[in-house]
Amino acid sequence: MDSKQLFLREIHNIIKEYSEIGEQLKQPPKELSWEEFKLTRNEISALSNQVFTDESISAIEKIVRDNIMGAFHSAFCLLDGVSDPILENDAEVWFGLKLEEKQEDEEDEEFLHDELYNSYWDWQELNNKDK
Repeated sequence: MDSKQLFLREIHNIIKEYSEIGEQLKQPPKELSWEEFKLTRNEISALSNQVFTDESISAIEKIVRDNIMGAFHSAFCLLDGVSDPILENDAEVWFGLKLEEKQEDEEDEEFLHDELYNSYWDWQELNNKDK
């Protein structure tokens, strides 16, 4: 199987895994993997007071899965250059971003998975500068 198809199939596994939130809804975690998204006592209490059925959890998980799939699709549209990010300068043009299969002897200094969390603070600052 080629690398692109392997990557895309794994994305579907990731989407499925991360959308399965039934147990988290029934027993909200006091700690989430990232401190920035920590639930408040009121949020935990509100979830704990809900009566989730198998059908309601299935519906919620389908909605979450659809949203995650949409997020990946939008990200891939940016990578492919068929949609544009918000550019700071109107004179800039977005052509997309090319990701290439790594070779054994290549070492990248920066990884996207690390930059995702680090870039959150820049994103938050840009989105809150007018507030």
